[in-house]
Amino acid sequence: MKRLIEFYTLFTLLLTVCHALERRSVFYVKHNSTEKTQKSVSSSDEKPTLWLKDHDAPRIRPHFSLTKTSNFLFDLNRYRCSEPDTPDCSNRTALFRAKIIGELRKRLKEPFTDGDHYQVRYSRPSLPVGGPVCRMQQANVRVLSWKEPPFTWNEIGSYLPTTPLFGDVTNGSCVIVASAGSLKRSQLGPFIDGHDIVMRFNHAPTEGFEADVGSKTTIRVVNSQVVTKPEFRLLTAPLFRNVTIAAWDPGKFDQPLPEWLATPDFNLFDNFKKFRSTQPQANFHIIDPRSIWRAWTALQDLTQVPIRKNPPTSGFIGLGLLMPVCRYIDIVEYIPSTRMNGLCHYYDEELNLGCTFGAWHPLAAEKLLVFQMNAADDYSVFQQGTVRIRTDHLDRC
Repeated sequence: MKRLIEFYTLFTLLLTVCHALERRSVFYVKHNSTEKTQKSVSSSDEKPTLWLKDHDAPRIRPHFSLTKTSNFLFDLNRYRCSEPDTPDCSNRTALFRAKIIGELRKRLKEPFTDGDHYQVRYSRPSLPVGGPVCRMQQANVRVLSWKEPPFTWNEIGSYLPTTPLFGDVTNGSCVIVASAGSLKRSQLGPFIDGHDIVMRFNHAPTEGFEADVGSKTTIRVVNSQVVTKPEFRLLTAPLFRNVTIAAWDPGKFDQPLPEWLATPDFNLFDNFKKFRSTQPQANFHIIDPRSIWRAWTALQDLTQVPIRKNPPTSGFIGLGLLMPVCRYIDIVEYIPSTRMNGLCHYYDEELNLGCTFGAWHPLAAEKLLVFQMNAADDYSVFQQGTVRIRTDHLDRC
């Protein structure tokens, strides 16, 4: 009987604690290799306080690394506002900007032990590299052409399309739609669909999310895992139909194209050939892996501390692709806004700050550089979630 009373007392205590946590609407993410728990997700439209701790165990998807003694605490209601011309809103936005930029700079300076799988060889230039927009343009991120060796005689060359990546669009309005969880309840759909070119990534859906992310898709930038792995259904999924595709695989740094064709990170060529064989009119391109590393080099040139020797994100690669054909490029929910909710993607429930601040790609460096190139005001960036990069002066680079 005594043990029964003790058990009942303990059960009651645990139940009380759970109810208290639920009332506080606290997100607690436990990062280890087998478990991720979420306690008390608020069902209201107000986003709750975000409390995330990180542990050091490895995961399939890298997670945001925090020191063991620190918490990353955001009471988002403290920063959110909707009247940009008021002193209170300006102050809230400035505080949030300082918090986010400070966190990105902190992540940038964290030590990393990724090794050098891609055999990166980098020497910082002795002369100034110029402005960030011009330096990114010089990276010349581009797709492979059937007119260039080894594709003039290689089988893959016969599958490369002859049409330009963006057709006849020049001087267009362009938008990069990140897949961030903070797009939930953003109501940015009409804004996104109003652009000439709408760029999305990998298997990010639009159906069912139109109010927040829009319905128009001009191009999808997909990594070689999405091309090769059957769960992404490249050959059958409707979202890969009637849209331009630009696939990328990084290869090694400065690797000649014949070597890359023989030893890609993921063999995207088989499904590429199948796709083009069944849909010969499809505008399916492959990005030149050398230009991916040129974009990485530009990023490192413009960053004062060493960055991860891993390829940049699809978003950063997409930015390089868009620069020659756009008069401006809007990027939505790339730099975190006050809608930040800890979710990795708007279309799933994974809680992972690595998707926001970077854990494998040099994402913190990318976001700081994009903010450096930004021409929009702070309210647009940190409250509305939109960065604007103007590219209408590239002829002066």
